[in-house]
Amino acid sequence: MKRASPGRITSQCLLVVGMLIATAFAQDHPAHAQDHSFLTIMTRNMDEGTDFGFIAAAAAIGDPALFQVALLETFCEVVASNPELRAAQIADEIAAAQPDLVSLQEVAELQSSTLFCSDAAIGIPTMIDAETALLDRLALDGVSYHVVSQLEEFNSTNIFGPGIGFSFVDRDVLLARDEPDRELSIANVQAQHFSTLSVLPLAPGINVTILRGWISADATVRGRTARVIATHLESFFEPVQEAQAQELVTGPASTSLPVVIAGDLNSGPGSTQIASYNMLTQNAGFTDTWTATRPNDAGFTVGFYTEDPLTPSTPSMRTDLILVRGAVVPSAPKDHLVGTEVPHPSDHAGVVAKVTIP
Repeated sequence: MKRASPGRITSQCLLVVGMLIATAFAQDHPAHAQDHSFLTIMTRNMDEGTDFGFIAAAAAIGDPALFQVALLETFCEVVASNPELRAAQIADEIAAAQPDLVSLQEVAELQSSTLFCSDAAIGIPTMIDAETALLDRLALDGVSYHVVSQLEEFNSTNIFGPGIGFSFVDRDVLLARDEPDRELSIANVQAQHFSTLSVLPLAPGINVTILRGWISADATVRGRTARVIATHLESFFEPVQEAQAQELVTGPASTSLPVVIAGDLNSGPGSTQIASYNMLTQNAGFTDTWTATRPNDAGFTVGFYTEDPLTPSTPSMRTDLILVRGAVVPSAPKDHLVGTEVPHPSDHAGVVAKVTIP
């Protein structure tokens, strides 16, 4: 066997050491190691467990006595839908997809001081908290997320006071995966209700303002920053919804940063309310990531069931959206849906998208 000369051995050693140093530098300085970074986003409507059909029917009649009954029926309907069990299913989806940020809508919290629902397994008093159930299940799944910010969209106590013995809160929540700052950091967090809101007359002397809003955060992924906006637009009145979409454009989306809007916009392909979607994608410069990656796939996200999880239906529209401006939608991986399998944890499917931050 021919022996290598000492000089050649030394050169080989130096080459190996140099490669190790270069690899370590690239890992410690990812912004220098590549020209762009990827951001993975999920939007997920968790379904509060009711479409408020009982309340809408009582409001149409205008009898205050019927309205009190409708409130109780709605509360029991939500309890029967088992929000915490469904939240755990959604946590499993998040753990499997491992997005950097998650935009959640209809995150429910219910409390009662008396046993109201005879056919539901709840105690006295009871607390049902979908957000806590989701975070606890994520921890069991071995992944760690934290709440960046949250915004109340409905709080029954603000309308009816504490005297009715039960309460219901509906929130929007933005989650971020726990990562070292060099991998993912969050800054400039803001949350605000829209200035244009719907007011519903529910019963004589009872008017309810339907709060909607947005949460924004500047997410830096491996040295590249984008503004992520989580939102849930108006569903009852399209002119109000259009005004809210315009507020997004002139408000949190008014930045030189790349922008990602993720949420249930209640507007989109298949919906009778299409003006907000068209304004955002045609006039405001946003790209629909689903259309970009799956142009021949309808990708309907609503609704997998109707008033409650026990009444299945066929999805017919796509209003759960991830829209980007100033970011690049890569040809792969393609957007994908979560929550389409039976039993459905929500009447909506979730959407997962991966975008490039230049």
